Amino acid sequence: MRRWIGPLVGHATDGSPYEYWRPVVPRIPDELLDCVIYLYPTVEAAEQGARAGGSGFLVSVSMDGIDTPAIYAVTNSHVVREGKSPVIRLNTQDGTKKVIDIVSDQWFHHPDGDDVTICPLGLKTDDLYRFHALPCGEWLLSEEAIADANIGPGDDVFIIGRFVNHEGNQRNLPVVRFGSIAMMPYEPIKHQRGIDVESYLIEARSLSGFSGSPIFLYIPPFSLRDTWWTPDKSGVPTTESISFGLLGIDSGHFTDYKRVLDKDKKPRIGNEESYVEQNSGIMTVVPSWKLGELLENPEVVRMRRQWRDEEVERQRREPAATLDVALTDDEFANFKKLASQIVQVPKSEIDEKRKK
Repeated sequence: MRRWIGPLVGHATDGSPYEYWRPVVPRIPDELLDCVIYLYPTVEAAEQGARAGGSGFLVSVSMDGIDTPAIYAVTNSHVVREGKSPVIRLNTQDGTKKVIDIVSDQWFHHPDGDDVTICPLGLKTDDLYRFHALPCGEWLLSEEAIADANIGPGDDVFIIGRFVNHEGNQRNLPVVRFGSIAMMPYEPIKHQRGIDVESYLIEARSLSGFSGSPIFLYIPPFSLRDTWWTPDKSGVPTTESISFGLLGIDSGHFTDYKRVLDKDKKPRIGNEESYVEQNSGIMTVVPSWKLGELLENPEVVRMRRQWRDEEVERQRREPAATLDVALTDDEFANFKKLASQIVQVPKSEIDEKRKK
């Protein structure tokens, strides 16, 4: 259920005031929908839109020396390892899809066992793929930023991921779900792999296929928060407050088990030990700073720098374009004079200068 805030005060064209309500979370920008990718076990499964695999998203990391950032696919480690779904499906500019045949060995997993993995992709903005990679410097919410902003239980989030019951066969059509922070990652939880990991608890349902989905924090501009949120520290709500940020990655949910009862709410005879699995409605989320740690892993950084150096060299070797600039009469006269001076230099004189 979406929450609403109000009453807010607006003013008509003649200056008279009026009150209105609006939803806490606004219309989601298309750029965020375009950052989502789908993961499948095989190319054939991706082409057919099989009900297997998970979700993911794209991020970018800027590099010194070149304008082109490094782009990475992000998802849960368990989607690639236990789920055996390393193949990526992307949307194209013409409204269809393309499949990238990635193998499991191309994914880098968090060394501490946190449920996040990345894969470097050589994607560039062109006429083929339709995508938006989230710049990490702008979107990843660090542990310090979360603490400074006093983010906590009750703050709104939304999730963009793959609804396998209606995911789109011709192209990726991610859906948006809404929720709120239920618990901060103060104490680790037990992962299905048997290790303790940091995790947010989110009041929202994570379903099959949503693993790897990005979780975004949203703070509405008129929310009554601490003075940190206002530019002048006055505590007066303004439209200049923080809005979106990447909170983390959907990793799964807590499961409840209910005993199977008859219509009189008594254990069915002969089935006293029968139970049915039930979604608790509490989602587990890998904090975004775990993604930041993985992106700064020494091996990942080394590969990124190597790619940067190769890209710089490739750009250096590309022939420079001729600049078709019209010269003024004076500039053209000076050019002709200089050219005639160069032509009149004897070859022997040039060769002699080269020897020196």
